[in-house]
Amino acid sequence: MKDYYKTLEVSENATEDEIKKSFKKLAKKYHPDINKGNKASEEKFKELSEAYEVLCNKSERRKYDAQRHGHGTYNFNGFSQDGPFKDYFKGRAQGSSPEFSDIFDSIFEGFGVKSGGGDSYFEHFENLFGGSAHNKRRSSPQKSYNLKIPIETAILGGKVEVTGIEKIPTEVVIPANSPNGSIIYSGNKKIVLSVESCDPFKVVGNNIELTICINFAQAVLGSKVRLKAPNKERIILTVPPGTSFNDVFKVKGMGLAGGDLLVKTEIQIPKNLSESEKEQFEAFAKKMNWRF
Repeated sequence: MKDYYKTLEVSENATEDEIKKSFKKLAKKYHPDINKGNKASEEKFKELSEAYEVLCNKSERRKYDAQRHGHGTYNFNGFSQDGPFKDYFKGRAQGSSPEFSDIFDSIFEGFGVKSGGGDSYFEHFENLFGGSAHNKRRSSPQKSYNLKIPIETAILGGKVEVTGIEKIPTEVVIPANSPNGSIIYSGNKKIVLSVESCDPFKVVGNNIELTICINFAQAVLGSKVRLKAPNKERIILTVPPGTSFNDVFKVKGMGLAGGDLLVKTEIQIPKNLSESEKEQFEAFAKKMNWRF
């Protein structure tokens, strides 16, 4: 009695998924498409298919297992109407020897594969047993388009009408809180968003930088400075006493997609002082022991 479990290299308690997995591996190894003209591989492929047909049919497997344990008799009467390779073995039983291409035309017809189409049947073998790695490997990479959008649109969202994407004017919907470099899809188009710096704001990753100019008194004594944030909100920034040139203050969450607003300070130096103002400032500098 043939040992179908040994043929498929699985245990007697193997699940249907384990049987399918082992069959898939072995059938690929002995597949006629990569062993053309090799009769031994062709015969091995027949044995694998016969074992697969029995063990993946619950009723046939029960009868087969009963015979293995000495209960009743079991005869495999050829491939069922649902067997994956029935046409080949049916033809062999009738004394004919059809080409494998004829058989696999029938098997893979549901996948839109025909002989002479430039694709190997072995290349489509994964499809028959649920694999998809090859299809992923063969699929061509989707073309992507770069779309520049203003900061306000990236934060608040909105619609942008663009041209140059497959030469068709297109209205693209931008989701609110879109990070720099994020990908969206419009129809079958893959679009990479590039958030543009817009004066006075500068985009750095998902942070937004803003430079403000404060006067000498604000730097020395501290101040409250009103600002217009990138999302058009009015905010108040606290400038602490003793602020220096190029100090940076972070306003959390006011950048792109969770980034921050980074406010950098410049200090305005008074020019064109009158003689009286110069004398007053000189006296103050001496009092502070500033060298000049």
